[in-house]
Amino acid sequence: MEKKAPNRWPKGTSGNLAGRTPGVEKVRQLLDPHREELVAKAVEMAMAGDGIALRLCLDRISPPPRSESPPVRIPGLAAGGSMSDKARAILAAAGKALISPDTATMMLGAIANAAKIIEADELADRITALESKTAT
Repeated sequence: MEKKAPNRWPKGTSGNLAGRTPGVEKVRQLLDPHREELVAKAVEMAMAGDGIALRLCLDRISPPPRSESPPVRIPGLAAGGSMSDKARAILAAAGKALISPDTATMMLGAIANAAKIIEADELADRITALESKTAT
């Protein structure tokens, strides 16, 4: 019996059945020829003290930073057998300042999520085995 993941859309089908919001592309097409004038006006308004225009300009010049972490090497992580061993390796690396606390938190969260997925898969396998024993 093939497992079907809940809340999955059939292959090739979008979850947004209505598609893109009507008119968005039309608005872009109408505004595009006036792009430079609109930007100049927003800058003018920002320079005149319009807070909303100022925020718009600043957000475009310097958008909020994205959370990006460089690749890390943690001694013992690849060799660690259990999830607990891997978590200990991550905590040790954070304690030695080899990785940032944010990176450690993100990695520990990933391990916790992986553990939940593994647990759910093992539980589903056990239920299937029990059902097949009961059916016979």
